[in-house]
Amino acid sequence: MLVWLNGRFLPARDARVSVLDRGLLHGDGVYDTWRTYGGVPFATAAHLRRLAAAARVLGLPAPGPARVWERRVRGLVARSGLTDAAVRLTVTRGTAGEALAPERPARPTLLLAVRRLPAHLARRQREGVPVILLPFPRDAGPPWGGLKLVGHPSAVVGRVAASRRGAAEGLYVTPGGEVTEATSANLFLVERGALVTPAAGILPGVTRALVIALARRAGLRVREERVTVARLRRAREVFLTASTIEILPVARLGGRAVGSGRPGPVTQRLQSAYAGHVAVALARAR
Repeated sequence: MLVWLNGRFLPARDARVSVLDRGLLHGDGVYDTWRTYGGVPFATAAHLRRLAAAARVLGLPAPGPARVWERRVRGLVARSGLTDAAVRLTVTRGTAGEALAPERPARPTLLLAVRRLPAHLARRQREGVPVILLPFPRDAGPPWGGLKLVGHPSAVVGRVAASRRGAAEGLYVTPGGEVTEATSANLFLVERGALVTPAAGILPGVTRALVIALARRAGLRVREERVTVARLRRAREVFLTASTIEILPVARLGGRAVGSGRPGPVTQRLQSAYAGHVAVALARAR
């Protein structure tokens, strides 16, 4: 595995970050994740805009132009021998001091890494996946919940819990019984042919915004509303969205089938629309 660290391509085993890096000590950093198709990065600019907005909140420098990072991503996936890959860019404040308040100016740490996409992704998109409800909410509420910060312990604990129960994902549930999102994806359900997606207490995903736009373009109604556990369990179709998984149908919720237990017609229609949009974007990028 290769990475790009502070201007250099090098094997991950040889990459070194200081033990005093504030990303390690305080979670003082931001990141974003997107993907490549056939070695070509997709939606880089949108992800970098979100990363830059989060960096501004923390007072970190902007990561730079999308075209620069697209070139670096292309170089990294080519050197790594990957074509379809997940990409992650992490920006921390570097070694600006151990106290909570930075003590001195420092060069930020910039780390670009790529990895293989989730195993059996195509089969999961065709057949759907099981998910569980988590007995806790996401650990970051407004306004921090809208930022992709380096530290996210609730996602780690939630994904471990899901894995132990044979599920692909876990859905956060607030003390009031409201379902917000998955540990690394946004949530949609289908009610009477319309899409419903939570809006409060979520990290607004780039893929979520794209799916909403594609749905409206296809003539589907989209409502951003509160989703209770009871409402989710009544849904005939449920799916998750994220850049690395695209549109992933949920076949089972807590051991119970969602609808027929197979991806529904609205989900499949949106999967086709998403694939068409990606194909057009890649044709323009090549």
